Amino acid sequence: MRFAREITALVAAPVAIWITGWGPVWLFNATMAIISVLALYEFLALGKAKGYDVPTVLCIAIMLIIIAAFIIEELSVELGMFAALLIIPASYVVTKKSLENSLPSSAIAVLATTYVGMLGGSLIRLHNDFPEGYKLVFFLLLVVWLGDSGAYYVGKQFGKHKLSPRISPKKTVEGLIGGVTASVIAAIVIHFTFFPAFPLLHAIIAGVLLSIAGVIGDLAESMWKRSAAVKDSGTLIPGHGGFLDRFDSILFTAPILYCYWTLIVHEFRSLNVMQG
Repeated sequence: MRFAREITALVAAPVAIWITGWGPVWLFNATMAIISVLALYEFLALGKAKGYDVPTVLCIAIMLIIIAAFIIEELSVELGMFAALLIIPASYVVTKKSLENSLPSSAIAVLATTYVGMLGGSLIRLHNDFPEGYKLVFFLLLVVWLGDSGAYYVGKQFGKHKLSPRISPKKTVEGLIGGVTASVIAAIVIHFTFFPAFPLLHAIIAGVLLSIAGVIGDLAESMWKRSAAVKDSGTLIPGHGGFLDRFDSILFTAPILYCYWTLIVHEFRSLNVMQG
């Protein structure tokens, strides 16, 4: 399984690198929209596995409105959020869906739609809103995924203390430490190679934050899968399960990096320019 995981990463990595760094913006946006649709489909399937009736087509349509709002300036993200919060519950009112399960069913549908739409949209905004946006996406992917690999190998060799045995028995405290260390090393290397505009101290802090947040995002998805009694959210990516399995940490951390860059690093750089 791990061999298939590495082969898939080896094949997919060059394509992802080209789309992110050298491909046209529309292709990056389209790729993220497709990934978001597949991730949402898998998320909704978890609800169906629990026996709840969720309007898949409607949720995907509304999620695409949210994604479009992150791309098209004339649209507002609030439009998509309002659509999710108003139209999805309304669909249960005007149809003959189970009244007994209407609360959890509509709650799952709204959560899945806004979770994937908002977090996926934040990755698009991270890429598109800044001149160095593609470097920020590279930073995010490398820090999170290398941290994940570091956590796996360190946890496999030295893991003794369970991090969250109720949700993910294989995750360990030692693995978490190894993952954070790998993420910080990745952040430092990125700073000194292709992204010196990311101040070293902030790169290190961001590396720590993203690594820990990535683990939380992964645990959140594991929690939902365990609740639905399924092992993987899907089977489309060999060795990785589904798109929600592979991108759960990225979706969870993208808004964190966006906010950190916008509110802290950008202000830090602006202050230095003013003082200079």
